[in-house]
Amino acid sequence: MILAGCIATDTVSEQQQPLYSAQAPIVPVIPEIAATPVVQPNTTAEELYTEPLQQENYSTATEVNYREYVDWFLFNNNNIRFYTPDEYVCGQYTVDMLNASENAGFKAYFGTIMFSDGTGHALVAFKSSYFGDPAWYFFEPQTNKRMTEQTIRQNLQQNMGKKVTEVTVYGFYDDAGDKDPTTWRFSYPLYNKKY
Repeated sequence: MILAGCIATDTVSEQQQPLYSAQAPIVPVIPEIAATPVVQPNTTAEELYTEPLQQENYSTATEVNYREYVDWFLFNNNNIRFYTPDEYVCGQYTVDMLNASENAGFKAYFGTIMFSDGTGHALVAFKSSYFGDPAWYFFEPQTNKRMTEQTIRQNLQQNMGKKVTEVTVYGFYDDAGDKDPTTWRFSYPLYNKKY
């Protein structure tokens, strides 16, 4: 359950402040759907969202230029919305930044964290070969904290006070416009690390 593991911060430390001072608000953009599902008579909403659209390949991650994406993210993620339990949580932060990233021409992914107490957390994930071999990087969208595959577990355990048991990055997620992340669907795992 992603909802229960989210963090709430009213202030961002000086180290976590974006590098730029622009205050342009982020307007979430709903990406255009390449093809509209054909609705048969008596088709339920659940049946329309059983599988992602087949025109896209969700099983392979698209890489981005690390420096360009990090600069863009820090400039555009102004944390304009406050964490509000049961209303605007880590999942919504992540979805808003994924939509804004796509609108800006960057491909980022939904990262999930599972904790030993059964709760979870959501992060923005992206893949890059900027430093050599392809690797996954993570942004905490509520604080702009950057993490790598090697540092994510220690950082989250220290910041959230919970033991991380698993990190997964998904190629496809479907929130179906629902604000409750516990009902969202995820598929095409692109990265998974169990501890």
